[in-house]
Amino acid sequence: MKYSGLAQEFHQLLRNVERISAGQAAVEDWGSAPLQFGVDIVPKDGLYRRGRFTFKFSLHDQYPQYPPRVVCLTNIYHPNIDTVDEYEGEICLSMLDEWQPTFTLEDVIIGLLFLLYHPNLEEPLSPFFEPCMNWEEFAEKVRLSLQGGVVEDYYFQRNQVEEGDVHDGTGPRATNQEPVAMVKPRVTNQEPVAMVKPRVTNQEPVAMMKPRVTNQEPVAMVKGREQCGHLDVLR
Repeated sequence: MKYSGLAQEFHQLLRNVERISAGQAAVEDWGSAPLQFGVDIVPKDGLYRRGRFTFKFSLHDQYPQYPPRVVCLTNIYHPNIDTVDEYEGEICLSMLDEWQPTFTLEDVIIGLLFLLYHPNLEEPLSPFFEPCMNWEEFAEKVRLSLQGGVVEDYYFQRNQVEEGDVHDGTGPRATNQEPVAMVKPRVTNQEPVAMVKPRVTNQEPVAMMKPRVTNQEPVAMVKGREQCGHLDVLR
């Protein structure tokens, strides 16, 4: 994409990020040529409620022909995000592996929200997890990691936004306040549909396209390293 096209999409993201994430995401730390920038996400609900997670986006100079590289900079106890192994913040979002030039930065942020709301224990990416872990044990360890403590012999710093410091999503985001809200569909005449397909190792990525269904909420699941979930966001 030429710089003019990238700048246009990026400034559209700045205008829309609060709306498309219902106040849960904010763009940070970008330069005059936005080939790198950060995204902070603070989920309101789910296991990772009130945790603040920072993701770094690095765009190829031929974006959108090539997907952005996205890594998690915040240590997180999550089966599909590996921040402590040698993978340096690798995220299992196979939308990035099965990239389509029609996908956008907004779609990727929606995909990251799905990861935080729908962790998948069955095929984990992170070395902390075994497929046999039960949900109750997992939920307790997530709680401990957010409060600050040792989980699986690894120390997690406290990572929770205080209730009184959160942003209500009704106006411009104030300095040092964190956005929080439920995941909601993008406000357009048609709703995005997120479908999940397993990744096939050593084969070319396959993108499954489904028609949008009006008024249907987006659904997503997350797969692990061997079979990463495929997130198709149709526009």
